Amino acid sequence: MGLQMPDFQGNIPWFLYDLSNRQLITSPFIPGDITSSKDIILAETPIPGLNYAPINPTGGGNQKVSFTIPLIKRNNTIGNILLLQQYLALRNQASGRLGRRLKRTGQFSPTPKVLYYWGTGSQVPLVYWVARVQAVNRRHWVNQRGYPQYSDIDIELLLDETHPLYKAEEEFRRFAMLAGQFIPGYSQARSLFVGRPY
Repeated sequence: MGLQMPDFQGNIPWFLYDLSNRQLITSPFIPGDITSSKDIILAETPIPGLNYAPINPTGGGNQKVSFTIPLIKRNNTIGNILLLQQYLALRNQASGRLGRRLKRTGQFSPTPKVLYYWGTGSQVPLVYWVARVQAVNRRHWVNQRGYPQYSDIDIELLLDETHPLYKAEEEFRRFAMLAGQFIPGYSQARSLFVGRPY
């Protein structure tokens, strides 16, 4: 995966907002690929003597968004560790507003939720639970003091479908499905005259 930056003017930078710690995480780089998945759970029921197993829908899994984003800071004193700590805070218990005070978390403090939408196709930013944050520090990008300068941050988010923002997204999705069914027909008809369907 090569480094990728948005190549158009006036772009909205990649961002992720940590709701629990109230910190904004931004980057001039963007993830190479953003994967969105949702399990469809089907139950196969074997019946003696029957040549197939009847299938019963039992529900759906959680929607997952995963991506890897590069974190580069060519600093010969502390490397990228100040930026790295923003991401590592996502995998620990939330500590509240970091700018006001640093406080210890209680035994049952939850892990953070984040606001995210970049590259997912959502109309509005949605609320996600952070399911995984893994940092891979590139071995050839460690400065003379032993601090990393280049890390790949691997993140997996789980959509909170109970949040009101998701309800707004559902309404947009219904409209988009209706509008989307006309686009292929329009593109094909346009290609008869212009020659470029897309």
